[in-house]
Amino acid sequence: MKTRKELKEQAKTALRGNWPWAVGVLLVPTLALSLVFGILLGVIDLVWKAATADFTVSSNIVLIFIVMAFLMLVLFTFFASIGIGTGATYAYLELIRGRKQSFREAATYAFKEQRFDSIFGVVLMTVIYSLLWTILLIVPGFMKAMAYSQGLFILKDDMEADKGITTTSAITKSKLMMEGHKKDYFLLCLSFLGWALIPLALCGGAVALLLNHQNGWASLCLILYMLGLYILVVYQATTQAAFYQDLLAQEQPKEIAELEDKLAHAKVEADEAMADYNDRIAERKADKKKAHDEKMAKKLKAKQEREDKRREKVAQKRQEREEKEAKNPKKKAKKTAKAKDVAKKSSDTKTTDKSAKESTKAKSRAKKVSQKVDQPADKTKESEAEKTKETAKKPETKGTKSNHSSSKKPKSKSKKKKGKKRR
Repeated sequence: MKTRKELKEQAKTALRGNWPWAVGVLLVPTLALSLVFGILLGVIDLVWKAATADFTVSSNIVLIFIVMAFLMLVLFTFFASIGIGTGATYAYLELIRGRKQSFREAATYAFKEQRFDSIFGVVLMTVIYSLLWTILLIVPGFMKAMAYSQGLFILKDDMEADKGITTTSAITKSKLMMEGHKKDYFLLCLSFLGWALIPLALCGGAVALLLNHQNGWASLCLILYMLGLYILVVYQATTQAAFYQDLLAQEQPKEIAELEDKLAHAKVEADEAMADYNDRIAERKADKKKAHDEKMAKKLKAKQEREDKRREKVAQKRQEREEKEAKNPKKKAKKTAKAKDVAKKSSDTKTTDKSAKESTKAKSRAKKVSQKVDQPADKTKESEAEKTKETAKKPETKGTKSNHSSSKKPKSKSKKKKGKKRR
């Protein structure tokens, strides 16, 4: 087993030239998650202020939804932070093994291929077991936490090897693997305590500067504190990955081999059970399809039989009718005569209908022609009437008066002439 110094040196050599990448693998997804959390929290705050402006029934309902949205946001951030942290831890393990992952691969590793359920199960079971042991005594709880510390690394390797690992088996395997090495792992984690004092000192300096209203220096100290904290986390996680890799190189206890055999046997049994289940489902589907096909074939056969019987009846009736007609030729002649009469009547009605239609068309054409001829005469009469009206409406002048007087005189003469004639 390597010493703490050798493990740290191995981590430093792996991180040499890769510090920006190593910090970015953890920092970039964390900043993105913090940005999303801040935006959504701001939206929830605005809706909260708008809802609390006036207390009504609708505003109370909105407040309930706001509280639910806030809880959902907190849960989303919690689960996402677990996935991001686990992905970064696995990226540092791959770096120890000589492979460098991309930011996207490291950030999304835990959320692909249904891995998050197993990862969250291991984290949850580790926390629960550690807390249960801590309730009894603090030291045993702390030592059990050390024993369960390699569960995530074991889960990664077994998932990629497709060994059918489960959350409880990963924790059990970690407990077996850490037998006799819990003290070494505890001292390795304790050796980073001195490095943790530097970020804590920067944080305390930032708080003191803020109290003295020196915001510029305080913000600088906060930035340095965050940067130092991320560097320390990366360094410690890479060293822990090196510890796990060295632990794999050691001779494993027999219990681990037995556990792996049990897991392999259980996986084979599960695969066989799943194959058997799939075969049974396929057989049921085939039986259902066969029964359905037989049912449809019976229906088609019955339909065809009914159609054949109907055709036989029609043919039989036709044959009987023909036989009767052959026995009575007079009836046959009468029927043919009636058919001819009906055909003639139908043809006559068609011809009469055609002639009637043609006559109506001819009459309509004649009316249109007469209307066109009468229109000019009516127009001339109307023009003459208009002219007479215009002459009657003209004002009387002197000439017209004299004409009237002169016209009256001849009338008197004519009267005298008439009187003489009477005499």
